[in-house]
Amino acid sequence: MHGKKNVLTIIVSVIVSLLIIEFSLRIIGFKEYEFKGYPPYYLTTVGNYDNFDIKDGDGHLTIQFNDTRSKFIFNDSKPHTVWGNEVGCFDNSISQGPDHQYDNYILVAGDSNSWGYVPHHKNWAYLLEEKINRSVLNCGVPAYSTIQQLYKTKNILGMHIHVKNHTKKDINPRGRRHRHLTKPSLIILQYTFNNDFLGDYLFPQFKVKNNILTTNKKLSNIFDGSIRYKEENKYWDKVKYDLNQKFYLFRVLHRSHYFLREKIEYFFNKKEDSPDFLMPPRFVLTSLDLSYLNFEKFPWAKKAWKAHLKNILEFKKISDDVGAEFLFVFWGNLPEHSHNHFKQTFDMQKQFKKEDHLIVLNNDKLLFEFLEQNNINYLNLSKLAWDLVGYKSLTDEGEKLRDVLIWRNDNHPNFEGNKFISEKIYNKLLDDNIIDIEAN
Repeated sequence: MHGKKNVLTIIVSVIVSLLIIEFSLRIIGFKEYEFKGYPPYYLTTVGNYDNFDIKDGDGHLTIQFNDTRSKFIFNDSKPHTVWGNEVGCFDNSISQGPDHQYDNYILVAGDSNSWGYVPHHKNWAYLLEEKINRSVLNCGVPAYSTIQQLYKTKNILGMHIHVKNHTKKDINPRGRRHRHLTKPSLIILQYTFNNDFLGDYLFPQFKVKNNILTTNKKLSNIFDGSIRYKEENKYWDKVKYDLNQKFYLFRVLHRSHYFLREKIEYFFNKKEDSPDFLMPPRFVLTSLDLSYLNFEKFPWAKKAWKAHLKNILEFKKISDDVGAEFLFVFWGNLPEHSHNHFKQTFDMQKQFKKEDHLIVLNNDKLLFEFLEQNNINYLNLSKLAWDLVGYKSLTDEGEKLRDVLIWRNDNHPNFEGNKFISEKIYNKLLDDNIIDIEAN
């Protein structure tokens, strides 16, 4: 009996201690661990092969989430409302606007850097719309890769979509272009170098499970490019998501877990003589760094890169098919994210021969060469951002872009970052006379 009381006392003490820590974190405003992610109930599965899209709002400007979760809280911003219009874009309703609203409009395809972790009226696409006095339809979708952006664009334009092993019905469930939506005069593809390459290779890399976005596939072996599906857990992803959303302490413990595991495995594995010590790959190169692999030493990556470039070229083709101009916008190549991962890789590479470099820091040049060879007009926003703060290399230390163009604790553009992007795109359109607009 006495032992049971001791156990109960210990349990109560642990619970009280956890509550005190949680309360303390909230009091001091531990913003670093503010919830990040995508709104629950916002994304939905499309087709029958685990691809996803923003929920269709059927002409209504706000999707009705469970528990009134249309209010989205992110990082240092205040809560703001998110929604999906008739074609699954975080933008104004098509049918509720004037009939001429989408005559001669601009269509934006992109990922979360276009969708934006900012309110709609602070987003760079909306700001661009105000500058040029022409409708800009922002169809960026969180976690999208280039191939998903391509399929969504074709879907919006009512074009035929073909994917190996999938039918048109699977790929294009909405099935038609909206009657109020004419062909665009310009298509902008916002591209994130680090993200889009691997996303195309693993497509569909993510899926919606229990109304939240979860990982579907992972790279299993960095040397042969093998892929593994994430093991299904019916409830854990949802529980983890809710705990992350509600409790600061869980976020701290969750982050600490990954940090400590990485350091421990790196310590024990780095002494091995075989290249196998580089496994698992997440401790050498993160999924966001794999676009910098030395393609000559990783044949699977070289093949995947060629397939990835074809998806970009397809954007140019469909733009030509609909009589639209095409602008490729490069964003997201940020030293803040990459420095530590690359440094670790360089340290581990010292155990190899000097010529056996695993990564090539200027792999983005391959992309720009491809764009120039195919007469694709592009805007390198990352370089402009680097120039603004004085970066010279991906391995530069410091966090110069934090609180300048990107969020303090995240690599997505903040309010000033969205202003920066809209201004640079506007100048590009004006300087290159891509479409007819009047200078403000």
